[in-house]
Amino acid sequence: MDSTPIYKFSTPKGKFLEPPQSSMPITASSYELRPGFIAMVQDQSFSDLENEDPHNHLREFEQLCSCLTIDGMTQETLKWKLFPFSLLGRAKQWYAHSIRGVIGNWDGLRDNFCHNFFPLSKRVALRREILNFEQKEKETLGEAWARFMSLTNSGPTHSLPKNILLEHFYLGLNKETALHLDIA
Repeated sequence: MDSTPIYKFSTPKGKFLEPPQSSMPITASSYELRPGFIAMVQDQSFSDLENEDPHNHLREFEQLCSCLTIDGMTQETLKWKLFPFSLLGRAKQWYAHSIRGVIGNWDGLRDNFCHNFFPLSKRVALRREILNFEQKEKETLGEAWARFMSLTNSGPTHSLPKNILLEHFYLGLNKETALHLDIA
């Protein structure tokens, strides 16, 4: 008869504590993710605070990862390995719960991140704000354009062609500014 105490059966094993491997094989005989680079990733962390933009976090993260290449490792694997270092708080908890569902796939992890932290309701609200854009009182053309571009660049792609975006920008201008733009 086995004399293993029952509490030992519920103790987590080390294999469950490690994140799963990337789906892309690493052909390098060895590699090192330098602490300085990991610190750079951590400096641009995301924790799902009110003022944080998850889409911007992903864009900055992928841009930072593109600055590093390791022979024998794909960019997707590099992102897979570094991404947990870019998360804090609630986002880190989300990662711990969802990592097993994507089975080493960076694209799946990135898509899950977007769906969780930039949900459909938020995308629809942002698209509605873009399509209903209006120039504010005493706002210059340049300021209006900068605000409009900030809206269009926040969040994932809005699936709106550039000509439609320009049309909605133009229609949102006050009459005087639109007249000046027509004259120019």
